Formats: sequence, C-alpha cells, structure tokens
Amino acid sequence: MASSSSNQNVRMYVRPIQGFTLDGVVAHFGDDTKELSGEEDFIPLGNGPVDTWVGLTGPLCHPISLSEISVEKAGQERVWSDAADFPHRNMMVYGEPGFTIEIDGSMGANASSLFGGHISTSGSIHINDSSIDRVGPITLASDDAEIHLGGNTQFTNSTDDHDIRARAHSSIVWGDDVSGSGGLTDKWERRISDQSLSFDAMFVKFDITGMYKFPSYSNFSNEMGVSFIDGGRERVVEIAWSEDNTWEENPIWSEQAIVTITDYRTAWNPEESGIGDYGGGQFELTWDSEVVVESGTPMVSWVSLVVMGEEGELSEATVGDSVNVEGVILNSGSAAASLALNCEDVSTNATSQISPSFPNTVIGPGEQAEISFSWRVSVPGDDSISCRILTPTQLVDEFAFGGGQRDSQNIVNWVIADVDDEATIIPALIALVIATSAGGYLLLSIYNGREEDLGE
Repeated sequence: MASSSSNQNVRMYVRPIQGFTLDGVVAHFGDDTKELSGEEDFIPLGNGPVDTWVGLTGPLCHPISLSEISVEKAGQERVWSDAADFPHRNMMVYGEPGFTIEIDGSMGANASSLFGGHISTSGSIHINDSSIDRVGPITLASDDAEIHLGGNTQFTNSTDDHDIRARAHSSIVWGDDVSGSGGLTDKWERRISDQSLSFDAMFVKFDITGMYKFPSYSNFSNEMGVSFIDGGRERVVEIAWSEDNTWEENPIWSEQAIVTITDYRTAWNPEESGIGDYGGGQFELTWDSEVVVESGTPMVSWVSLVVMGEEGELSEATVGDSVNVEGVILNSGSAAASLALNCEDVSTNATSQISPSFPNTVIGPGEQAEISFSWRVSVPGDDSISCRILTPTQLVDEFAFGGGQRDSQNIVNWVIADVDDEATIIPALIALVIATSAGGYLLLSIYNGREEDLGE
C-alpha cells in the first residue's frame, strides 16, 4: 500500500531484488495500469493525498520481487525504504535471517517480540501474547516437536507461504485469538519426505490418488520391495488455510490418499490360478514414513507330513514298491496360494522318486489343505522323506509368505522281497520251459508227419 499526505503529484518508485528485473511486471492502481521494466521504475499515483493499494502481476512462472520502495512528491529527494516495511498482502518477505534459534529442549516466550530470524525445534515451543514478525515459518523439525500458540500472538511477514512448517505428526496448538500473516500465507503446512511403501515382493505396481499436487501417481517396488513415493521428495499432507481465505470451504485440508494395487503377481497367484492380486486391493495411505503392505497375502506353514499305510503310519515297505505320503499345510494368511512341493530322501539328500514330481494344491485363506503323492526308494534301509514348500522367486525374503521344510514324522524300513517268494518263481519258470519244449516237439512231429504223407 502506498500512502502520501502531499497534495502534489506523487510517484512510487520500485526496485526489484538483486538478480531480478521488473520486465513483464504490470502495476494496477485505481482504474489504471502501467507496464514496468528494468531495474528501477515508477508508478504515477496522481495528485495527493494518496492512500491506495498497488497491485502487481507478472509473467507466468516468474515471481515478482521488490527490494526497495520510495513514495515521493515531484522534486523531492528520494528516500528508499525496505519494501517489507510497507503494508502488503500475498507477498512473502525475502532475505537471510538475522539470527537462528535451534531448540532441542523447550523454549517459552511471553509478551515478547521476535523479529527477523529463524526458529527451528525438535522439542517444544510455547508462545503467548507475542509478535512474530519476519520469523515465519517456524519449523517443527521432527514428528515429536510441538508448538503452543496462545493469547494474542500475531504472525506477520512470513518468509514463505505459511507461518508454521511441521512434520506429519508434529503437534500444533493454535489458540482462538492467535492470528496469522493472512492472505495467501497459510497458518501451517504439514510435510512428509522419504515416505515409502514396502512390499514382500519386487515389481509390485500401484496407483495413488488424493495427493495434493498429483491427481494420480503410479510406481512399482524395486528389487528390495521398496517404492519411495514421488522419489522420496517432500510433499504437503496438510494445510491450515489463512483465516481470511475465500477459496476453501474447510479451514483445514488433510491428505486422504488411496493406494490401489494394480499388479501384485507371484508364482503363488498367477493369473491362470484364478487368485486375484495380492496386497488387499485398496487402502488409505497413512502418514507413516514407511508403510508396510502386508494385508491380502498368504502365510503358509506345515501341519504334518506322514508316510501312510493301510492301517495308519507306515513303518516298513518293500524296495521298489510305492507308498503313500500325506502332507497337511495351513494358510493363516488373508489370500489364497497355489503352491507345490519338492522332496528329498533324508538318507542321501537326493531328489525323491515321487509322483507327481511336484505335488501341488491351492490353499484358501484360513484353510488347511492335504497334498497326497506316492514315494518309493531303490535301496534298502531306514529312510524318511523331507519336503520343502517352493516359494515364489519374486519375494524379497524367501519366507515372507511362510513355507519351510518338513521331515516325515515316521521312518520307513525299506526291505528287499523275501527269498521264499523268489524260490516259487524258479519252478514256475522250469515248468514253463518244459511245456514250451514239449509243445515245440509236438508241433515238429505233426509237421514231419504231413511231409511224409505228401511224399507218398
């Protein structure tokens, strides 16, 4: 705002901050406008006395900056003053702080004046009935930091578009009679950085909607199962609007983002299995630094593995014969799993002779499933079978969905067939040879007899 009690022609001279120019800036005053340029220009305000707001608009994506202002009548020597000393709205104070206060413990200010510095805390601040000029934003540097503002405390001339900058879970108490810088300068912003989603598997795809600057955001987990939201860059998750804002219905906007899993496939839930994507479908994105996604996934474990006979657990079998093995697996998770087994003979650690080669089943959430298959060995002696649940290669941790190895709870004594049984085979073979010889002799005699009849 420009003010002058002079009755003469009044001009307002302006200079930009060093390194900037006035090129492209348009001044709006009363019903008039003027295009400004260069490193110094003036705005004609007409004959005084003058008490008027001067609006400034600039080129797209280029901020308008003012360093010094001089309001004078014609022929008067110019007296420059800091632009921040003039009444202003929707502009931020620019410059280096004159002092810095970093608080690890606590700080209290009562009926005080804080001017031209920067305050940061990871502890607590209590301010009552105080003036905070060109100090904002006060920074709450940790989730445990807190600030209590009471009485007639007043912020003015914040150096950013908010008076308090907090972490996602910092505590902010803003009393009823506390006033902020106003206009486009919000009361506070909550921010979060380095936020990540952690999955049990790599290359999980997801979408996020409802964030402040992104209508939609998509990404996927890396080889460690981690995906940093927006590359870990800091983002705003809450804004307390200024009291005199006219563009928002609610006094506070808080992020309520939704994560949607779009592709979470492993060897346990391929599309042809009929099992849907893991990950739980949709869930609300919290403000925690690390959001672990573990819902909508299976968790399997062994219940039993037994070699069975007709009367229960088998203790002895003949080498070369097949016996039945029954495994029971529990899925205590919240999603189904289509899994298979790989088995070894305990005595040799060699791959077991089983059929099918990789017994498999589908286990629903909260269910048990039985897997049956046959097993045989080629050498006599005591042996048992050990089976391992094959886990998906997409997992970051092999046992993130459970699994593990289990030995059969009973040992089988594999024996060679009895000798008596083999002896009964030999007479049968001898009888077969004799019968074959006799039959051959008879056929030969019949053939020779026919030859003699034909010769006569």
